[in-house]
Amino acid sequence: MLRTPLTVLLGFSLVIASAATLAADGWKVLPVRDANFKPDMTLSAAVGSLDPEHVSSGSYAGAELAFNCLALQPPTGVIRTKISLGQFDHQGMKLTTFEVNPRWTVNLNQDLTVGIGPGIGFVKAEVAGRSTDMAALQIGADLDYRIGALNLGLGARWQATQNENIAPGRSGADNFLIQAKVGVNF
Repeated sequence: MLRTPLTVLLGFSLVIASAATLAADGWKVLPVRDANFKPDMTLSAAVGSLDPEHVSSGSYAGAELAFNCLALQPPTGVIRTKISLGQFDHQGMKLTTFEVNPRWTVNLNQDLTVGIGPGIGFVKAEVAGRSTDMAALQIGADLDYRIGALNLGLGARWQATQNENIAPGRSGADNFLIQAKVGVNF
């Protein structure tokens, strides 16, 4: 019985120690609490080409909400959280993806940024009347250009899914996505 409270106490202590170390190195923990924090939200429509396992590449369409990370910011650059929902439907395979992708982002000039980072996701694959849910991990990069309230972006990411059986002889739905985005900056 004593094991659970000790484990919780140890975990909590590690979180506190990590936060103190990050803050000492110039990292901002919970920057959302700062009076001058700006989320710099962007809502975009995305279209592109998705190349999955098991079928040829086809059209992808989705939406993305991007904002400065509420939990953590580095000493240089900014972490942008990109939450996206998208869909692919081609040759009898339908994929619906939900992703959370933090991107470490730096300015190339005043209006142009480039970001790179990992992500986690959820993929629903529908093949031959069978529906399979899978967790996913991904890595990607984005290039965004701000023109006042208009945001233009390009992105690429590779996604690895759980190796679940989605149809006879088919497991997983790993895929590569290239997309263009048009959005509004708030």
